[in-house]
Amino acid sequence: MKKIILLLLSLNLVFAQLDNPTRSLTIYKDNFALVNEPIVWNLKLGRNISSFTNLSQNLLFDSPVLNVEGVQVLSQTLNRNFSSTDTFLKNNIGAAIEVKPNDGSNVQGILMDYNGSTISIKTNKGLVVFQRSQLSYFILKSSSVQDKFTPEIRWEIISDDDKSVNAELSYITSGFSWKPIYTLTINDSDSLATLSVNAEVSNNSNINLFALDLDVVEGNVPLHSSRKNSSYQMMESRGSAMENRASLGDFYVFNLGKNLNLDAMQTVQLPMMKARSITYDKKYIFKNSERDQGDEPLSIEVSFENSAENNLELPLPSGVLYLYEKSTAGELNFIGRNGLSQLYKGGTAILDGGKAFDIIGKRRILNFDRQTNSEESTISLQILNTSNQSIKVKAIEKIVGDWVIKESSSMYIKEDASTIYFPLEIEAGATELITYTYKKEWK
Repeated sequence: MKKIILLLLSLNLVFAQLDNPTRSLTIYKDNFALVNEPIVWNLKLGRNISSFTNLSQNLLFDSPVLNVEGVQVLSQTLNRNFSSTDTFLKNNIGAAIEVKPNDGSNVQGILMDYNGSTISIKTNKGLVVFQRSQLSYFILKSSSVQDKFTPEIRWEIISDDDKSVNAELSYITSGFSWKPIYTLTINDSDSLATLSVNAEVSNNSNINLFALDLDVVEGNVPLHSSRKNSSYQMMESRGSAMENRASLGDFYVFNLGKNLNLDAMQTVQLPMMKARSITYDKKYIFKNSERDQGDEPLSIEVSFENSAENNLELPLPSGVLYLYEKSTAGELNFIGRNGLSQLYKGGTAILDGGKAFDIIGKRRILNFDRQTNSEESTISLQILNTSNQSIKVKAIEKIVGDWVIKESSSMYIKEDASTIYFPLEIEAGATELITYTYKKEWK
């Protein structure tokens, strides 16, 4: 009876997996990666058939390239005749099985059912369900063996001597992804904040990678572009900091470290930059259109500049930002999760900090007069600061059409053809009242 040991996360023979430091993985934003695998072959004089099986099941089948010198490569054959572990299990329901939990003794029984997360086994004590992620391995005893679980590449090679050769196999595969995770911690007592950035890397493939030189790329690379003669600029950012600078649209390559391990179905976070002290701006936003009336809490807007003056001026890739606020008592409070767009040098990140509990805005239409060819309206805006701190407020008014402001009790700024706003500073416990009148005319 032939036994098959299925290691749950890797079922492949790894060539030079532990000793060669040149293995590398470059992960792009579009859920694919470039894998560079070192291979060592001991060749004989004349014709050799050499193979490699530590391949992702999700590789692009026309992408593998072998780089080898000192020999003649006659052919490269890719064998796609492989099965997934789930297919294998489906074909062996009812077979004898032995499982080894991570923190327990081996259990023997009959395979009754499986799915993506569990394996059900009938034992002499009844039906037992195991989480697949909690198993070190399982053994199926079967006379019918189907043990190809990955693609395989074979090469026909002519060597002029008995010798050892080093080769590098490169291929493109899906199943890998990364995203930056930003953490911005602000203080409610001053304008200082701490910004840190980690790269969250996910290996959703079937292969384990060891002794890995790991890079991640910011920028979108076309896999199915119809354009010819396209060229792209890659700018490397090596070391612990994100120091390279370029205009938006270039590709930045960030090295996350060397001699790393990345197991199949694993997600890890690695630092992209040391935490930095920066300054930020906090405003309360009261935004309305022409016909709006009512009372509501103001929105909180937190922003910071990506500039040298703010201890940044770095290529900040698009990612997820978690926003925290530290109170004067030192307590850390979560106040929002934002998507951060790719932030170029000199750009400003604007973040949503939720709603203010004790900053209230009231808007009233005091007068509205519509004639055949004109319209006139008087608006009242009242901001109540019931907190114990002075605040900055941006009261935004949207007015559509051909309009002019006839009169206003406060200074305003015209932002564009349909927007004005009132920049305000309101002391703790104070109230600000604004009235203004706009007029529209049309033919």
